[in-house]
Amino acid sequence: MRLLLALFLGLCGTHTLAGSPDWSERELRILKSLSLSALAPIPGSPSNRVADDPQAAAFGRQLFFDPRFSRNGQLSCASCHQPDKHFTDQRKVGIGIGQTMRNTPTVVGSGWLHWFYWDGRRDSLWSQALIPFESPDEMGSSRTHVIREISRDADLRRQYETLYGALPLELTVEPRHLHASPMGDRASRDRWYRLPDDKKHKINRVFSNIGKAIAAYERTLIPTATRFDRYVEQLSGVEDHDIVLTAQERSGIELFIDPAKTQCMQCHNGALLANGGFHNVGSGSFYEGTLDFGRSLGLQAAIIDEFNCLGNYSDASKVDCHQLRFADTSHPQDGAFKTPSLRNLGMTAPYFHDGRFDTLSDVMHYYNQPPTNNGPHELRPLQLNDEQLAAIVAFLDMLNEE
Repeated sequence: MRLLLALFLGLCGTHTLAGSPDWSERELRILKSLSLSALAPIPGSPSNRVADDPQAAAFGRQLFFDPRFSRNGQLSCASCHQPDKHFTDQRKVGIGIGQTMRNTPTVVGSGWLHWFYWDGRRDSLWSQALIPFESPDEMGSSRTHVIREISRDADLRRQYETLYGALPLELTVEPRHLHASPMGDRASRDRWYRLPDDKKHKINRVFSNIGKAIAAYERTLIPTATRFDRYVEQLSGVEDHDIVLTAQERSGIELFIDPAKTQCMQCHNGALLANGGFHNVGSGSFYEGTLDFGRSLGLQAAIIDEFNCLGNYSDASKVDCHQLRFADTSHPQDGAFKTPSLRNLGMTAPYFHDGRFDTLSDVMHYYNQPPTNNGPHELRPLQLNDEQLAAIVAFLDMLNEE
């Protein structure tokens, strides 16, 4: 029997049985680079001095789940970023007081990112956290209302003042129903532009601090190990797991990491399986209906944002703002959207920036035959068969937390 087995293995050469842990050195390096074990420590956030302060994270968590800051008193950050749905809402596009244009991305792992929103219109997690409060389609409120609600709650006010110092008295005494904001309805904007500059500055300072606390909480939301990660630990000898790949999963991994057969790793690489960049995959809206040009307008919005890294409310020095200072404005980025992480896709459907696809099979068929009638893009047809597409989906399913 041993002789027969030896002859069989010899005839197989470099081919292995389905589920075998045998990979080439190159393949092993790639698999390890995609595993959570390769995830670097969460980077600092120079523009947010309380980014890693546990007290700020606790304060931010309360703000994240509190609906009192919305105009109707019913919506919070967690209305769209729901913990039991991996901090998404599993809708095609976000629904608040109105309907947004975009799908709700998860905030898990967001502490590792440099740009936020699908178009990268904000350059920090804290500046991103401010927009939903005042967006007419989301919470529909105002920065003045948010500040007054905190000032009226003894516990929230105490936490704010422990972190940032006393709230300016003149920001706490105006009627609760009056909103002042450079966003929102006309009445809110009119009130905002009639305020003296020094009062606007005080409001913005407090408002930015609120965003920084929420960001401190969101930075604690980190991905956890999946079946794929435990399989790589097993290959590396780090942990003694007993995971055997199916033939389909093995095939899916091989296709995913093979640049001659797929383009997956051009965008989906590293431990988060996302390169943090913006790519045109032919999904922009340029011709009819709701226009969405993606990164080309998002970058301009980030550059002029008063809450960006170089702005008056940032805690960073100019040299710390290299992402913003050296952002590439040299070539058009129409139709480019941020590459999402492939982790936990099983809980974050539907997919793409506009939620156009309900299943991963739909997504894979799109990449297999990308559009030819929506302007130039970065994709090339993969020319895979249905079996191969299903195999890649089987691999992606390994990236769901159990």
